Amino acid sequence: MPLSRLAAGQKATIESIASECAEYICHRLHMLGFGKGRDITKIRQAPFGGPMIFQVCDVQMCLRRAQADMILVRPAPQPVSCPAADPQLSMAAA
Repeated sequence: MPLSRLAAGQKATIESIASECAEYICHRLHMLGFGKGRDITKIRQAPFGGPMIFQVCDVQMCLRRAQADMILVRPAPQPVSCPAADPQLSMAAA
């Protein structure tokens, strides 16, 4: 999945950079820390398809959608949330 499709706050691991990426762009992304196996988190996105802010290597960086689309990631599994225990249901069962 492209990095640009992550939701704000969602974590992922970088899998690769797309093969159609120009060599100089691939090199620059790698030098900025967007390398295979790195953990990354989408912090936020500007409205109307504007730039996105990501946290990688303890640094926040801004990428345009075109560059974020070139980075392929594997989303981290989302924790399963349990419904909060309803005290009234617990009392009724007792």
